[in-house]
Amino acid sequence: MFLHEFVYELKRVLRQKEELFWVLLFPMILGTMFHFAFSNLSNSTEIFHTIPVAVCAEEKKENQAFFQVLDALSQTKDTPFLSVTRTDWETAKQLLKDNSVRGIFFAEENVTLTCASLDSSDVNSTLAIEQSILEAFLKEFLSNNTVFTKIVSQNPEKMNDILSLMDNRNIYGKQLTLTESNLDNVVQYYFNLIAMACLFTSFPALQIALKNQANLSALGARKSISPNSKAISVAAQLLSCILSQFFCLTVNVLYLIYILKVDFQTSLFMILFTCFIGCIMGVSFGYFIGAIGQLSEGTKMGILICTSMLCCFLSGLMINTMRSLVKSICPFINVINPTVRISDSFLTLSIYGINERYFQNLFALLLISVIFISAGCLMIRRKTYASL
Repeated sequence: MFLHEFVYELKRVLRQKEELFWVLLFPMILGTMFHFAFSNLSNSTEIFHTIPVAVCAEEKKENQAFFQVLDALSQTKDTPFLSVTRTDWETAKQLLKDNSVRGIFFAEENVTLTCASLDSSDVNSTLAIEQSILEAFLKEFLSNNTVFTKIVSQNPEKMNDILSLMDNRNIYGKQLTLTESNLDNVVQYYFNLIAMACLFTSFPALQIALKNQANLSALGARKSISPNSKAISVAAQLLSCILSQFFCLTVNVLYLIYILKVDFQTSLFMILFTCFIGCIMGVSFGYFIGAIGQLSEGTKMGILICTSMLCCFLSGLMINTMRSLVKSICPFINVINPTVRISDSFLTLSIYGINERYFQNLFALLLISVIFISAGCLMIRRKTYASL
């Protein structure tokens, strides 16, 4: 009997195209969209690029030491620090207005820096960072202006050596790292994506509860008069649902890792193990919703969808900082939100590895699963009907 129910439920799930779409195809589609949206984000914001600047000054008053420094910084073999355009003041202002340069150095006796306003709507997203770099560079030059001026007047050929010494200053502290991981912030969206897929495993589990209630389905009516044990039947169906949904999650994880090249900074086995625990939680959640009261199938499905999407939203699937915001306002929501628990398990594995925090998340997920399944069984067991 157990094997018969197990195989029957497995065939039913595989034939339900709508349920397979939300657990198997939708996360893959959304993951692909994340890949195209975020693939060049790190390159544009984290990798250093040569900063274009304009320099202007009157020939009789120009600061020779500053020009010597600019020439040295713009002629390096690798990625130059600056790309210098020497021009007059009016042309320089037009270049700054067109966003062709990030700043204007007025290099006379007192060197000054002019940058575009950050309030403009058409500025580049990296403009603030580049302006900060230019301001730090000017501050460094002004603090060593006397030294540079003396070198230019006496030994101009030594300027490159002095700049090299500035880049290799002594460091008296020792850098320590808590982990070998170099986690990209974008990967947290993929953590929440997998957590969403785990929660979507609740859709086929909802049908298990509905198909075992005689007042909600014809199949439930036939099962209610069957001499077979309802406990064994439900256990076989839930186990079949967990394994079938875990297979869909495995396909999603393999797609993210080997096709989209998402680096989770942890082993594949631990990712799949976490997905399996999340799958158990999702199935138990769907079974619990399906067992509630006398509501229709459409109403229960609506409750399940709204609850799932709310959990995903609060975990940071749509807005990356949402989980931190919720934690600052009402930390208890993150404690009971299963999507937060799943995504935090992946985050913990990626940064710290297997530790106490990871096991706390898994224990919380299993505890939630036990509560949901127990409550669902109590609501369904030993129901009697006056008529069917």
